[in-house]
Amino acid sequence: MITAWFSTYSYFADYLGKAKGMDASMVSYMLFLFGIIGIIANRIAGKMLNKNITATLAFFLSGTILIPVLLSVSGGNTMATIIVIGVWGFLYSPSFLNASTYMISAAPDALEFANSLATSFGNLGVTLGTTIGGWIIMSQGVEYTPWIGFVFGILAFFMMILRSVLEKRRSVLSGCLK
Repeated sequence: MITAWFSTYSYFADYLGKAKGMDASMVSYMLFLFGIIGIIANRIAGKMLNKNITATLAFFLSGTILIPVLLSVSGGNTMATIIVIGVWGFLYSPSFLNASTYMISAAPDALEFANSLATSFGNLGVTLGTTIGGWIIMSQGVEYTPWIGFVFGILAFFMMILRSVLEKRRSVLSGCLK
């Protein structure tokens, strides 16, 4: 999950400048927009997590699939790109909050251990995302970085499905043993 988010997010300013043709001033405004919307998104994500952790994560993770498509469709249209950046800020800003909560929820009886794993794997995700993003920039160009997030987003959804299946299987087995 974190790899998906940070493969694109780490190169946000470079992407806007080179792939979307924005000057430094406009990129600064877009970073500001992203951040302001992100503050709102974190508040909303926190409330959503109290209701359903998995659904909240899936909702925000959908941005890894939606944003590359929207960026592609927006093309050179500056207004459309600004709207996409707003959506991007909303869906990406609560990434650590959502991912950490989801990972910690896997081990409710060992919260300290789960929290340390969530932090470690979050850092690993940032490292992998920025490394793979940088490699793609060097070999293909910055305009391809959102598609890395797309691929890792799909993989993250598959991992969520796998976790769900394993948890249901464990629940059935523990129900049979009682």
